[in-house]
Amino acid sequence: MSPIKSFLFVLLIVPFASFSQVEMKWNKDLPTEIQWQEVTSLGNLIVSSREELIGIDTETGDISWGKRAFGNLERAAFEELPKSPFFAVTTDNTLHLIDQFSGQEVFNSLNAGLREVASYHFLYDSDAILVSGTDHNGEPLMVSVKMSDATVSWSMSEKFGRIVAANELDNQELLIVTLFNNYKLNATTGAIIWKKSNSKEAEQIDKMGKFGALLKQAAENMSQGMDIQLRYYQPAGSTIFYLGSQKERQSGMTSSAGNTINYTNHYNAYDINDGSLVWDKELQVNGALSQVCFLEEGMLVLPDDGNRTKINLFDYETREGLWGKKGRGIAIKGGVYDYLDSGDGILLVSRTANKDFLNYLDPRTGTITFEKPVKIDGTVVGIVPLANAILYITTESMNILDHQTGTLKWKKSIRTRPSLTAEHQGNIYAFDHSSGLLKVVEKVTGEVRDFSRSELRFEGKESPTNLEVLPDGIFVHSDQNVAKFDFNGALVYHEYYPAPKEAGWKRALLYASSIRAAYIGASSYYVSGALAAAENDVRREDRVAGELVAQIGDAYGELGNAASSYAVAAFKQANARLKATKQGRDFMFIMSKQEKDIVLLKVGKASGKIEGQINLGKDREPIYAVDDITGQVYYRTGDAALTSYQAR
Repeated sequence: MSPIKSFLFVLLIVPFASFSQVEMKWNKDLPTEIQWQEVTSLGNLIVSSREELIGIDTETGDISWGKRAFGNLERAAFEELPKSPFFAVTTDNTLHLIDQFSGQEVFNSLNAGLREVASYHFLYDSDAILVSGTDHNGEPLMVSVKMSDATVSWSMSEKFGRIVAANELDNQELLIVTLFNNYKLNATTGAIIWKKSNSKEAEQIDKMGKFGALLKQAAENMSQGMDIQLRYYQPAGSTIFYLGSQKERQSGMTSSAGNTINYTNHYNAYDINDGSLVWDKELQVNGALSQVCFLEEGMLVLPDDGNRTKINLFDYETREGLWGKKGRGIAIKGGVYDYLDSGDGILLVSRTANKDFLNYLDPRTGTITFEKPVKIDGTVVGIVPLANAILYITTESMNILDHQTGTLKWKKSIRTRPSLTAEHQGNIYAFDHSSGLLKVVEKVTGEVRDFSRSELRFEGKESPTNLEVLPDGIFVHSDQNVAKFDFNGALVYHEYYPAPKEAGWKRALLYASSIRAAYIGASSYYVSGALAAAENDVRREDRVAGELVAQIGDAYGELGNAASSYAVAAFKQANARLKATKQGRDFMFIMSKQEKDIVLLKVGKASGKIEGQINLGKDREPIYAVDDITGQVYYRTGDAALTSYQAR
């Protein structure tokens, strides 16, 4: 059936009482059968066909580029690379990195002389991709490949081992951190400027000659696939960098679950000019590796040591503790897993086995201002500083903390989540799961009151998941329910559109809406909260997609500061998409069922009514993709026919 006849058939099977079709933007016949398609987080449409991998111009449907070498590519072999304009394709034990805008191959592991790839790092200022692994003889090899033409700038056979971090410095220099050594390289030639052991233990192993080399190799082999707790820090403007590591130690205590595992975290400081150790001994702190904050007076270490946690400020030059009795630190309830700087102090977030707590630290005096910690529900994801207090939001609730007295302003916290709150004209609106009511918080006074007049309960066993302020009211929705309140708190409408029973139908829509949520979160006043909500939703359906969503918010700063032409193009597109989410949109997509057909509905936020639909027929495994930022839907309407619909 031709694309035009197929499209007319779709129109004919829509019942007369149904709604108009969403506007078709374009319809194209591709050279061969479509296998799958994906909209990247940057808005590019990638289509896998039987004969080639294709980049599609989303405005016209024309083919922008094609890679016949990747014909009939399985979805598992394709991976969008977060924080970059590239995607990876793995075929026949060869790793290919492709620019998603042009289709240009910027790296090919076979051509670079690598049999296996251990790690790669994008160096945008140097227009390079740094790749480490082994050559075809099994010997270690590192190569620097130009992004612009995929040529190898330099290679070296240094046994780096596992690379933890690769950072671009000024003057075309690179700092490379590995498990045992730190290096400074010339980014242009690969020449080693200096190489230093990154610990006293590593120095001792080096002195053991061949036996030491065997020990290193054994440690490298054991570390493969493991999540190594080794972190790199460099305070802004400092010539000193730090490495923090975590070591496990068994305690003699046992429980029903077995031996209790305790940790210590260790820090070393290094001069970036020559790689030398700044301290004569490493700094050792009890507890698991957690948070570090660099203050003017010293390095604030916030470990996670359960009920035994002590926080402390350490002198930059001497590593001596500056707080507590004899400089041994300040005891705090629970292990610290996060901190939030409120301007005049630091809100510490800690947890025990079954409860989370807030404490307020005055870094000028090194004192906790609360007499006892404040118990909270959920994990803190963001704060809003108020005149004389802090409004905090967790994954489960919201309240206002008086950081002078350590008391909560409201006796009952609002049971909500970040995506169910929004700020508008000096107020914060939040949906309260406990009462089913909308609440409004006045930022100036901190007073909270009921905003809606009636309880809102969604159908289909759903609960509200998102809240948005519209020009004429407050819009609340889930996957299948939509509701709106006017600014007097009256319910304007509540509509429910039942979901199809086939769970797989919603994957592409869920992924698209989560990408949109991540962009919105990147500009919110509590970024991590909105991102965490989007990440958790999509991760339940697709782990890889969840990882991608989790990193979208970080991409803007990294791409925006880069000099590479690739990064600039990606940043411009990401910035345009970010701007589009700030402007809002007057509809949302809902996947539903109409008689025996699956339909993607365009539902207007003003009325809650259907304004258009895309009929996906009875296809049990539809091949479609959604860009929830531009409002475009891409649907395979025939074996090789691709149709784009534009919701406006």
